[in-house]
Amino acid sequence: MRTLAPPKSDADRIADLERENAKLQRINKVLMDRVERSMDFQGGAFSLFQTAIVLENKIRERTLEVERALHKLEDSNRDLARAKELAETMRTRLFEAIESVNEGFALFDSSDRLVLCNRKYLSYWPGVADRIQAGIRFSELVAMVASAGAVCDPPPDLWLRERMEHRHDMRGVFINRLADGRWIQVNERRTRDGGVVGVYTDITDIKEDEARRRESEQAEKTALMLLNDQLQQAKAQADQANLSKTRFIAAASHDLLQPLNAARLFVSALSDLEQPGASGELVENVDLALASVEDLLSALLDISKLDAGAVTPEVTDFPLRGVLLPLATEYAAIAAERGIRLRVVASGSVVRSDMRLLRRIVQNFLSNALRYVQGGRVVVGCRRCAEGLRIEVWDNGPGIPADKITEIFQEFRRLDTPVTHGRDRGIGLGLAIVERVARMLDHPITVRSTLGKGSVFAVTVPRGAERRAARPLCAPAPRPLTDRLAGTSVLVLDNEPAVVAGMEALLRGWSCHVVSAMSGDQALIRLAAMERLPDLLIADYHLDDGALGVNEVTRLRAACGRNLPAILITANRTPELADEAKAADCLVLNKPVKPAQLRAVMSGLVG
Repeated sequence: MRTLAPPKSDADRIADLERENAKLQRINKVLMDRVERSMDFQGGAFSLFQTAIVLENKIRERTLEVERALHKLEDSNRDLARAKELAETMRTRLFEAIESVNEGFALFDSSDRLVLCNRKYLSYWPGVADRIQAGIRFSELVAMVASAGAVCDPPPDLWLRERMEHRHDMRGVFINRLADGRWIQVNERRTRDGGVVGVYTDITDIKEDEARRRESEQAEKTALMLLNDQLQQAKAQADQANLSKTRFIAAASHDLLQPLNAARLFVSALSDLEQPGASGELVENVDLALASVEDLLSALLDISKLDAGAVTPEVTDFPLRGVLLPLATEYAAIAAERGIRLRVVASGSVVRSDMRLLRRIVQNFLSNALRYVQGGRVVVGCRRCAEGLRIEVWDNGPGIPADKITEIFQEFRRLDTPVTHGRDRGIGLGLAIVERVARMLDHPITVRSTLGKGSVFAVTVPRGAERRAARPLCAPAPRPLTDRLAGTSVLVLDNEPAVVAGMEALLRGWSCHVVSAMSGDQALIRLAAMERLPDLLIADYHLDDGALGVNEVTRLRAACGRNLPAILITANRTPELADEAKAADCLVLNKPVKPAQLRAVMSGLVG
């Protein structure tokens, strides 16, 4: 154990008290001389007596002061002795405590000089232990350790630099690997007076356990290589699923819904006009076809949500004819136009599935067959099998090469044949959608094909136990008995000319007065030119140059000076947009807009 010698303050204090006593004696002598000189040598006995009394009093006062000083000196000596004894006791106990711990201990002062350390600390540096004395600087100590080769990893120069850097910032712990094979972990903290206290722990056992564990892990690593390859494949499949989800969402985005929205508006405007028999039937068929497109896009959005785990298929029991007969009506005109003989064999069987998603599967099979067949034949029918009911779509088209059957179910993959050109080529999403929907519903998909003869696409669906009436796919909206919108003034804001034209045709068919604008600034100009304020605002949410309909509605309301009723039309179905519209006091209609729903909402706002 090494430490610095304590200062001898008790002798100094005794010397100070002795000097004080001598000083008081000198003062007493001076006072006596002064009294004697001031005596009236011509006075009588009384004057001498009076002088003696004064002198006696002064002497008594000084004597008492000297006695008090001596008493204080005795008390101080006694306190000093007790303090010295207590300090010695505490120092001894501190030394014993430091020596008793298993870790090395070292204390440095604010000048980074060694104050004390224990024998355990010295044992870590056996080559220089006899040179480690109280008062040595830390920098000198570590340089001495490095030069003596007491540390083997890292090299001495590098270890010295790293040790001094750690001493400077003291972040975390510092690990030393000693030349004798031991591992030492250093934990250091600053003291209140700026010094440093360090605890040096032998972690050799821990390091050896880590080495054994690393060896065991290395041995296991070889056995896990196969599993790792499988995980890599699974990750690749997950990444592919993520990419597919992104593409599906993009395919059903705002840009796809815009033209569909315009088409629905135009068809609704036409249906409001009186049409001859053939024309009216044509308009009705167009409206049904657009409704099918709307359902398809909605299914795309549902699929992307299912990939994210946000939607669960609605599995019910229903008659299969509710899926097949509407498809036969919908695709009859397309088949006739292309010179294809289409036959759909209805079935009264009850199946268990999601009716809307199953329709997507069969619809994509059918549309795919019509795309690749030219002047041939397409048959849709069902077969009973052990797993349930197999719905098959037959065609006598060009067929599919065996090495392409798996590929055609990938996104944006198409077969280039002489009969697929122009608009008929599609975008390569139909069969990818089929594969995803079938996997979600756990419905097996099979494909048989012969080059030059045709193909058979089939989906197997479990049979249902209960017969239920199929819901109508497109129920016409009842017309109101009275036209409450006649004469209503509407300001329409949309950046798509086709949508604007369709909205104008639809609203004017309802006897509304319509003013349209392509941007917020243009809407403000049109608003200023109107003879009276509009009764209603209809705005698209996404406008050009990043403008938002909800903000433009706020600008138009401010220009009108009152809170006009407003409808936001958007393909965005997120809760955040709904909250934003609610905060702006706007109603939201999703694209493609259903005219009957639009009319009902407008009637409620202006009624």
